[in-house]
Amino acid sequence: MGLDAQVIGIGPFSPEIAESLEYGAQRYAEVEPGATVVTTVFLAATTSESCDLAEAFGVGPFEMGKHHLDAQKVSIEKLRSLGDERGIADFLNLRDHGFEFYYLPNG
Repeated sequence: MGLDAQVIGIGPFSPEIAESLEYGAQRYAEVEPGATVVTTVFLAATTSESCDLAEAFGVGPFEMGKHHLDAQKVSIEKLRSLGDERGIADFLNLRDHGFEFYYLPNG
C-alpha cells in the first residue's frame, strides 16, 4: 500500500490570508475576522513525496505524536525541492498570521 499525505493549516481568518486559503478569497467573503478556518496547504500524492514533505517539517511520516508541526523549524529549501512555490508562499503567509499546521498521512 502506498502513502499519500497532506499538511493542513488551522487558524484565525483575516482578509490578509484569504488568497492563501484553499477555496479562494471569494468563498471567504462572508467569514468574520477571527473565525477559525481550516485549509489544505500541501498535498503529497506518492510515498516518496509524502516522506519528503514530512522530512521538510522535521518529522517522520508515522511519528504520530509529532504531527502537530513546528512551523518555525520547516526547511524552506526542502519544500522548494518539492516544486510548490505557491504552496510555500501560502504557508508563509498563514504562518505569519498565527496558523498552526498538521501533517496527515494516509496509507
